[in-house]
Amino acid sequence: MSPEEINSLAETLKIISDITESQPDPWLPIYAALGGAIAGAIASFFPTWLIEKHRERTFSKQIENCLLAEISSLMEIIDQRNYLSAIEEAVHYLRNEPEGTTYSLVVDVPPHYSRVYQENCKNIGVVKNEIARDIVIFHQLIDAVVQDLKPNGIFSSGTKLETFEEMEKIFNQALTIGHELIKNT
Repeated sequence: MSPEEINSLAETLKIISDITESQPDPWLPIYAALGGAIAGAIASFFPTWLIEKHRERTFSKQIENCLLAEISSLMEIIDQRNYLSAIEEAVHYLRNEPEGTTYSLVVDVPPHYSRVYQENCKNIGVVKNEIARDIVIFHQLIDAVVQDLKPNGIFSSGTKLETFEEMEKIFNQALTIGHELIKNT
């Protein structure tokens, strides 16, 4: 072995000796603990967050479907029983009679006609904004019609043309919203 090779070997051994004798970084365990805690938090947060988001979307869709199903059934009953036609006939009759003539119309609608809406009104906030708004407007308009047409409502004792025209407008608006809601499902 040449003296240069011996020097090179000695230097290499010295470097290896220095590396193995040096003190480890005292912060290394803290870094490892923090890194592990952060990795554990991330690993537990995201699956929980994703599961919760899925649960919220599912609940929202269930509420929306129930409310729209009730609107669909109400629209079907309204169509089958020709309620709008009855109001239109009253308007037509009153337009052809002398001013001041009244017409009486009574429909006994049970208070549970909007049971699903009444039970889930507190959850309407989980439904998409536009749909929730239209569902509430539909039910408010329909409820106005029901209140006016029920026994002892304003139409039960006889009402003039202007009131029936207003009722027809409100009812048509409700039905338009109902048909739009049903069409988009």
